[in-house]
Amino acid sequence: MTEAELVFQKKKKKKKKNKKRLLEEVPELGNPPELTPTEVDSHKKHKHKKKKTKRSENDDCRPVEIQCDTKERQNKKKRKHNAENLSVTPEAADVAAAQEREVKKKKKKRRIEEPDCPGEKTEAEAALTAVQTNTQPAADTHSPTDTQLHPDDVPEVLDVDDAIRQEIQEFLPQFTFCEFIAVQKVIRYDLPRFREFKKQGIPLRIGRFTATENKRLKQNVKDFLAVSGIDSEFKLFRPNRFPDEKNTILSLRKKLNFLPNLCAGIARSWMTILARARKFCNTENYLGRFTEDENETLKKLHKLHGARWSAISDKMGRSCEAVQKRFEMMSEGRGEWSEAELKVLMTCVHEQLLKRAKPGGEGGDGPLVINKMDLYKKLGWTSMAKQVQTRSWLQCREKWILYLTKKMTTGGKIQGRKSIEGQIQLIKAINEMAVDDPVDIVWDDLTHLFGNTPPDYLQIRFHKLKVTHVPNWHRKDFCDIIDFLYEKTLPKLEESLKACKDAEESSEPRETYKLSEIFPDL
Repeated sequence: MTEAELVFQKKKKKKKKNKKRLLEEVPELGNPPELTPTEVDSHKKHKHKKKKTKRSENDDCRPVEIQCDTKERQNKKKRKHNAENLSVTPEAADVAAAQEREVKKKKKKRRIEEPDCPGEKTEAEAALTAVQTNTQPAADTHSPTDTQLHPDDVPEVLDVDDAIRQEIQEFLPQFTFCEFIAVQKVIRYDLPRFREFKKQGIPLRIGRFTATENKRLKQNVKDFLAVSGIDSEFKLFRPNRFPDEKNTILSLRKKLNFLPNLCAGIARSWMTILARARKFCNTENYLGRFTEDENETLKKLHKLHGARWSAISDKMGRSCEAVQKRFEMMSEGRGEWSEAELKVLMTCVHEQLLKRAKPGGEGGDGPLVINKMDLYKKLGWTSMAKQVQTRSWLQCREKWILYLTKKMTTGGKIQGRKSIEGQIQLIKAINEMAVDDPVDIVWDDLTHLFGNTPPDYLQIRFHKLKVTHVPNWHRKDFCDIIDFLYEKTLPKLEESLKACKDAEESSEPRETYKLSEIFPDL
């Protein structure tokens, strides 16, 4: 073989290797992710560059005369382009660049997703468009390599229109404008509903879901399943467990507006509604106690996967919450608290409460005083459990509530006449509230009934009342339970109070406590 033929064979082999490498780098086919306008531009530029490299590789295999001809043409074009640029003044070049940027910005706005119905956009969609255009970088500064910004360059708060920002803060006071996707979904899914609720005079709710809200949410899920044809709630909320049907389920959810239909008629944010629906539609939440084999499997999977609870959940067929809680209960200590454990817990709680306490007295020179609600509201139990090391955060919280109940209670132990009087007053107070759901009970307003106790203690006493005195209480509505306690149980308790010979001890409600009263040894 001649030298020319050897060179040709080498180039041919090189070309095959390059083709094979490109095929291996091609990702699997699937649903492409949604791209922002700037990402679309960068994707096109990147694709354009790949085409150029392909042509250069193909040119290598063409005869030398053709390659020289194409190179000469390219050089002529470059010389012509450079000559044209030299003839343009710097001012004209700046004007041309500015015009080009304006054209690119207009093209971006056109490419933004249009509403489902033809015609003018709604206020929420217009606001969403404004957020998208404000948060994207300029077209002339974007390149395929800078799609991910450095953490120091990312703004802490997104640039959102002032009117939209005020409206969101009116409905969601604790919302932070740091994540573009979160702002986008609030504008798209929450604002239209919140405006309707405001017109109807319906306030937004937080905290536990009421029985009415749970009923409406279950009906919304049932209606969507009927429309979409998906055969189970579990598939609807856990499509990853069904890889063969995953793409179909996700496309149906997108096509039939899953989130708006799920949130219909419920005065809460879409995020809390979705979390609640996922929880009660997950059949893996109600599988009973863990067996010994499951406990051993959980330990082995935790060694293998660490704290990746979703992976462990998939392999065990249990929910993430159940798996995580079970592992914490297995790994933490049980039984009575030792003096060393209790001392560490008290020190941790004391450090947190010191930040909330204020000097008492008229001139602010007295001992440290703390509000009643600050003693049990929003304490960092997770961080305290890490310092205790031998107990879970639930165990730490329960131990503190028991300790706090003894310290807050006035007039000695809650027993005898004091206990009966507290039960009578509790039944009367809940009956006077005339609420249809226990979620609406403000337990903080009733802490004086048993002599100034935490609200958790009141919930425990109410639960004991209905379990002890109301037959088949779990099958009755809340209103029926209250009626039974008021009509049947209250007269019996009043008779028991008359027969009780203990001295009557009065206790006045307190709103503040000295920190030295709660921690006498610290």
